[in-house]
Amino acid sequence: MPLRRTEEGTRTVQSADEARALAADLKERAARLRAMPGLLDGALDEIRGSLERVLREYEKLSRRRLGPFERELEVIAKRAQELEAEKHLTPKQMRLVGEALQHTRRVHFWNAKRALAKMDKILEPAREWTHDLDAYRAFHRRSGQRVREAEEALAKLRGVPKPPAGPEDVASMRTLVEACNRAADEAWTAITHRPAASAFGDLIAHPDVEGLGFFAVQEFSALRELYDLFESEAALKETIGARPLAELVATSEYSAAKWDRVFPQAIHVRRKLQDLFHHVRPIVGGKYGTAFALDAPVPLIERRLASWRRFPGTEANPVWTDLAELRASGRIPAVQESAKVYERFGDLAKRAWDGSLADEVKEKEAELAAAKKVLDRLQSPDALSG
Repeated sequence: MPLRRTEEGTRTVQSADEARALAADLKERAARLRAMPGLLDGALDEIRGSLERVLREYEKLSRRRLGPFERELEVIAKRAQELEAEKHLTPKQMRLVGEALQHTRRVHFWNAKRALAKMDKILEPAREWTHDLDAYRAFHRRSGQRVREAEEALAKLRGVPKPPAGPEDVASMRTLVEACNRAADEAWTAITHRPAASAFGDLIAHPDVEGLGFFAVQEFSALRELYDLFESEAALKETIGARPLAELVATSEYSAAKWDRVFPQAIHVRRKLQDLFHHVRPIVGGKYGTAFALDAPVPLIERRLASWRRFPGTEANPVWTDLAELRASGRIPAVQESAKVYERFGDLAKRAWDGSLADEVKEKEAELAAAKKVLDRLQSPDALSG
């Protein structure tokens, strides 16, 4: 049957019907070729290849290479006799092999190549059959690959869970969390620019200052110790304590001479104050990260919300009310779970939410069924040679 050819001349099979017709044709031709020894079993092609290799390798023959040359021909002749004894070569094929060997021994390479050309004519039907089998095998391989790709695509689509909340809900909560963190940053910046003694007093009086979300144990301990120190020494509270806290933390890097010049009234506690201000510096400098996180456990969000709602100067901020309303709705766990799904699966998760992914799953199931149907109706390439 005629097959399509590419520009390089290789045969191609384009459809399942064409492949099935080719399979039937290959089986019929294989039955005819098996009646002639040396073709489908590759015996004649083996001897022809060996002779061609000798002609190519000994094209420039010298006395030094004459011994190996003769031995190569003896090996080929012996192999041909074995194949003839096993009924893999016909007498006609053996005559051509003998003719090629005789011309090669006499270094009549041109005549030997003519004998090889006669073998090519005998081998032409088998070679065409092999090329057609390769074309069928390629289509069979593509059909199997189509099934595997459909299975993988379907497994990927089925593995996408439907988020319990929409992308708008996730974006809304993310925006709210960012707004809460901005409010926290602004409130913290405001209090650190107030007089240090006043700031210490408000922070220590806070019912859950540790719940704000950015204090380390060491930093909180330093704040309390500074507060106790200023409360115990009125002179320090009235002088150093009247300076903004954000300015005082920079004094932890002062040299002893500079400290004595700027704060002569605090010479006796220079080492202690500088050490305490050094521990407070990270939280004053804004290196504590964020108070709220989208994926934080709900109890932690509740604690930090309660702490920030009672932070000095932020009590009336509307973002706390918005976050409290979201918590009261009970939607935070669903939104958090959805955020993880959207982050992992991206656009597929959005399509799972709006329902369009289910339609694609049905399409892929139909594609897989069609691919399996084609593959099941194809014979195995190995079975075509009989």
